Amino acid sequence: MRKSAPVLVLLSLFSLVLPTFYVSLVEAVEDSWTILKPLPEPSSTIGAAVVDGKIYRIGCPTCEKYDPETNTWTTIASVPICPGGGSVVACQNKIYLMAGCNEFPTQVYDPVTNIWENRTSIPTNSARISLQANVVDGKIYMIGGRLLAGLYQIFTSSSNDVYDPETDSWSQMAPVPVPVMGYASAVLDDKIYIISGAHEGQPNYPPPTDLIQIFDPATNIWTNGTSIPKGVLYAGAVATTGLFAAKRIYVIGGTTTVYDRWAYYNVIALNQVYDPETDTWDTGTPMLTPRCDFGIAAANDEIYAIGGVKEENYQMIANEKYTPAGYIPEFPSWTPLLVTLISFLVVAVIYRQKLNHRRGEW
Repeated sequence: MRKSAPVLVLLSLFSLVLPTFYVSLVEAVEDSWTILKPLPEPSSTIGAAVVDGKIYRIGCPTCEKYDPETNTWTTIASVPICPGGGSVVACQNKIYLMAGCNEFPTQVYDPVTNIWENRTSIPTNSARISLQANVVDGKIYMIGGRLLAGLYQIFTSSSNDVYDPETDSWSQMAPVPVPVMGYASAVLDDKIYIISGAHEGQPNYPPPTDLIQIFDPATNIWTNGTSIPKGVLYAGAVATTGLFAAKRIYVIGGTTTVYDRWAYYNVIALNQVYDPETDTWDTGTPMLTPRCDFGIAAANDEIYAIGGVKEENYQMIANEKYTPAGYIPEFPSWTPLLVTLISFLVVAVIYRQKLNHRRGEW
């Protein structure tokens, strides 16, 4: 038998079988949750962020670093000052703990030195909590939140404060049209999505809205998206980038009822999935442990839900990973197509050589 014949057969089978194997691998892991090593000890979780593939869980009084590859936790330097209602975000390979009150400094953690340092506080005369920090183009945006005023009435802020780490300075941009607190938020394609949360004007804690308010820092303009199917408070939100999983925003967990400021009821595990391209909602597999006010982060387009609370402010140590639907492990989504194309090109080249070398065996 000529040597080209078995090569042709093997390459043909390779080009046909590999994509099928790849799809089977994806189907085995997609849209599922995995239980990971829990937090070393229960403590209040302010937030989580990713730097160089490691997840930093910032809490009070303890902080930890999680390594997804080894499924291990390492204790890091504690936060010098724990601000009530603060928010955590990664920017320029450092972790920023932002406070909505000028009584607390902006605190910055350097993973390389394991040291915290203070930066300029937010310049606001009205302290606020229950807001999130988001990064676009190297700047940190602090939008909305609950004003610390009134005992039995919720007042929310429309402020859109922007922090520039390069100059250690603050500025303001267009205020959010409907002020909300306890909202979920994420950044995708350099736009900030403010999702659900509660608005002012009702006694105690009002029920969550179903609004999606979208801010484009490049134009300084707000727009609206399709309402979320179920409004939530203190849910986690994170975006997948399109590299390993399709571009989506995941709004996970949360609560539908808050009583007496810090007592949570009706805590849920719902996984609501937003597609910005079609402006539509879908659902994914619910989180294994219902909770709210937890740390959430995405590493390589897989989502990690860390800590949080359930009813009556019970602190959780749960650590769970969600693999989105359509997830391509380790390789970009175009890899199977590229491999198949290359295989067929190799087959075509060998076949052409066969035609041009009819004398003798290869």
